[in-house]
Amino acid sequence: MRPHRLLIVEEALRDREGHWFEYNRATKAALQSTGDVHVDMLGHQTMELDVASELEAMPHFQFTVWDQIYNQPQALRRYFGIGQHNYRLYRDLSAYLKQADYYDTVFAPTVVLHHLAGYHALAKRYTGKRFGQLVLLVRNNIALYDSEGSRTFRSTAKFWKWAICRFSPMLEDGSVRLVTDSERLADEYEELTGIRFEVLPHPSLVGGSNDETMPHVAGADGTQALRVFLPGPARYEKGVVRLLEAVQMLATQELSSPLDILLQWRTAFKLPDGSTIGPDDVAGYGSDQIRFHVFREALSSAEYLAELNSADLIVLPYLREAYFARISGVAVEAMMLGKPMVYTSDTWVAALAESFRVGIASGGSSEELRDALLDATVHIEKLTANSKGRAEEVKQYFSAEKFASVLLADRGEKSDG
Repeated sequence: MRPHRLLIVEEALRDREGHWFEYNRATKAALQSTGDVHVDMLGHQTMELDVASELEAMPHFQFTVWDQIYNQPQALRRYFGIGQHNYRLYRDLSAYLKQADYYDTVFAPTVVLHHLAGYHALAKRYTGKRFGQLVLLVRNNIALYDSEGSRTFRSTAKFWKWAICRFSPMLEDGSVRLVTDSERLADEYEELTGIRFEVLPHPSLVGGSNDETMPHVAGADGTQALRVFLPGPARYEKGVVRLLEAVQMLATQELSSPLDILLQWRTAFKLPDGSTIGPDDVAGYGSDQIRFHVFREALSSAEYLAELNSADLIVLPYLREAYFARISGVAVEAMMLGKPMVYTSDTWVAALAESFRVGIASGGSSEELRDALLDATVHIEKLTANSKGRAEEVKQYFSAEKFASVLLADRGEKSDG
């Protein structure tokens, strides 16, 4: 039997920034670990050579919506941009499919409103001719959430509903599958459209037998400092400001161990009040007991894994209104490594952590985060032992085999006869 042929379509893939590189790297590895899947990958035409080489990806797409080229002040121009990009996607991918061999599956891991009509046209034209099934991964919030997790749909929800519901006949015959990566997002989409999306587990290369946890290092005065890591690029919605405020309040406490706070922070960003905060401001929140280490350049995969491995505590103080339904890949990776976590309650991360009974939940304020961090530092050994004891269950839940089995369900192979 011939290998299953799968094409990954990722127009924003060109460097190691954002989630695109790691997600597609993990996706390809998970699929190939099954032993009978051939994976091709298309990215942006300006893809860096080392990225193209490592992923064996082909530079192809001329435009990506994540360049903000359609983010215009006038609503009419923004709506025109949605149609324009759908056409550009259709044109570019159609040009490739016409000359490529047949694919059993075309997988688009990052789909937004600017893509749905284009993929609908591609499915209508090429299903059964150039590919067997089209799998679209949608993971953007169509709704807004308040700090209590209450949902209100955005003004663009009517366009999302129209674009998604057009796939109904294709969903019924299996030529198109709509997937997301969170049960909470699936609930959101179902409320809007009446269509239940499948939930695709998050792929991860972390947690293998070679990913051994590193002991924490000694501080400058000879005492062992607890390494507290907020993984991923620092952004307001990820709670980095809340963490800084909590750490500043901890400076007045008597800590059982000094803290090394690790942040990935390259550029400044604006706060809701219009002021700006950036990596240069971090030092002012430290103290004799608390030191900051800021990574100002993007970490390579190996560097990121090394920092994750050497961390004693992962802190994910995400704002509930941004992460009520959104997943966190770094939370999955931390749990697979058996790392204790402090996380915001009533978020996707909290639901995951609580299902495995690990970590400490914090409320949505800086004061509550301070208390949770203090609790974690006092009980770090117990928390670590518990997290390590649950790591194997997490690895099984997010295994490559499970990811591949869901993605390749109804595999769409073309008969050799």
